[in-house]
Amino acid sequence: MPTSAVPASLSYADADARLGGALSTVFEGAGASPGYRKVLFFDGDLTLDGDFLAAVDELRGGDAEGDIELIVVTGDLTVDGRIALYDDRPGLYVGGRTEAETLEGGEAEIHIHDGAFTHLVHGYYNHGSLVAGIVETPWVIYSDHHMELSAPGARWVDNHGDDDDADFAVGDGIAEAFVPEVVDAEDHCLDVDAFLDRLRAGIPVLRPGARSAAESAGDVLSRALADRVEHLDLTDRRLRAFPAEVLRMPWLRTLILDGNPIGELPEALGTLTRLEHLSVRYCGLTALPESVGDLAALRVLCVAGNRDPDGVTVEFSLPAAVGRLTALEELDISYLSVTTGATTTEWDLPEMTRFVLPDTFGGLVALRKLVADVTDVVFPDSAHGLTGIEEVSMTHGRLRTFPEAVTTFPNLRRLDLSDNFFDTVPDSLLRLTRLEELDLGGSLGLVRDPLPDLGRLPALRVLGFSGHTSRFSAPEPGHVFLRELFAMELAGLEELRIDRWCRNTKRHKPGPEHFTGIGTFRRLRTVDMSSNELRDLPADFDTLPDLAVVDLRYNRLPQTVRDRITAAHPTARIDFQG
Repeated sequence: MPTSAVPASLSYADADARLGGALSTVFEGAGASPGYRKVLFFDGDLTLDGDFLAAVDELRGGDAEGDIELIVVTGDLTVDGRIALYDDRPGLYVGGRTEAETLEGGEAEIHIHDGAFTHLVHGYYNHGSLVAGIVETPWVIYSDHHMELSAPGARWVDNHGDDDDADFAVGDGIAEAFVPEVVDAEDHCLDVDAFLDRLRAGIPVLRPGARSAAESAGDVLSRALADRVEHLDLTDRRLRAFPAEVLRMPWLRTLILDGNPIGELPEALGTLTRLEHLSVRYCGLTALPESVGDLAALRVLCVAGNRDPDGVTVEFSLPAAVGRLTALEELDISYLSVTTGATTTEWDLPEMTRFVLPDTFGGLVALRKLVADVTDVVFPDSAHGLTGIEEVSMTHGRLRTFPEAVTTFPNLRRLDLSDNFFDTVPDSLLRLTRLEELDLGGSLGLVRDPLPDLGRLPALRVLGFSGHTSRFSAPEPGHVFLRELFAMELAGLEELRIDRWCRNTKRHKPGPEHFTGIGTFRRLRTVDMSSNELRDLPADFDTLPDLAVVDLRYNRLPQTVRDRITAAHPTARIDFQG
């Protein structure tokens, strides 16, 4: 027979009071009342033979009068069978350490501290929650369940198919990795009962040679150490911590850890002084260590997409030490803004959080390329006038204000600002006299002032000027901008994208007159005029002497017009499809 504390039946309020408010903290912390009334309260350690619920019922003499809604153990809980709480009642709270054969939850709310579970932890698809500290277990299986715990060394199985960080997931290796006896043949997920039966019997559940992504990464690391490889790519290996073996490779020149939820980088990263390329995209980081400034040879740094596990919160920041990376040529800070939940009142456009670059950013004297897609960047004054920057991409950021800081980069050659919501395009853009490629496509819907004369950009060869916006709540740009464009003298233009200027209302569809003037762009070789629903092209289109590629898909050009255009440009590759 087990030895245990004597159970007492208490109200939820009394039990919460005896625990100093611990129950209300964990069960009501999200603001929702759990609705518990009757609590079975064990003050001290509890040891039980058999499965948890059956053993508790036996301990109470089989008296189920007045169903218990919550079981509380203030000390340690030791069960030599399963803890399986799939119904919404009872819930479970354990103040000490929990040990059992399994920990399984469905509708119930389970809150424990640290623990050890011989075979597995399982969160079944339902509306309950399973919250724990650090647990020891070989397997964690979950199916769209609210589960918060740390299980170092465990293999994680996503039995629902929506978690890219699991070692095995539905549609991503379960049927291939596990023996057929534990796989549901129809849904290609684990049959947890059959899985547990084999674990209890000591029979393998994995096929011979089956390895998780993290285990395969270990093999890669071992080979990399032995072979002294200089370029190491561990993308999407589902690593949950920085692989310490990397620090034993001071010869590394490339380290790519993209898509691994490692959470943080060690301060010792700075010892990899030969590193030239470091990519930690989508790693759940909140910062880089200060020692990143010691990577004197670093030429490429990619930190895009570092968000909290909820995917909608960004707390990431760059340390001041980044300014010491005087050899850095490329920086990717994309996807570091998220919507705040607020919207503009006029057009119902989402507001985005802003990403502030450190004041030391101006120290990046070798920086050539900056990628900041879906990031509303705040540039420090030290960034103004950086002479090395040749390429900037700030697309899909829902920016309302044109980033004028980029117009201070005197050697900028490529600027992509497509799919934003600027209220104006300033004349300061014309300071970029070396600009060769400019994309303003999808960013003109809210612009009301005339555009600056792009003909005053003497090096401009490629222009993106698409009309359609990326959000239906934003207005589409007026055709007046087409008239402005074709009044400009763009003698050096070789590629022009003027697609998607067909507005939603019938009376605002463009006609050939809106594109008249294109014939003055005599050096044009590539033109995209797709999705304009045009029934004809202006006559001066036929006079362009050097056209090589023309995209006219999704227009309504009759055959006679197609024949005319083909005859005018017999060597061009013209796409009329759609």
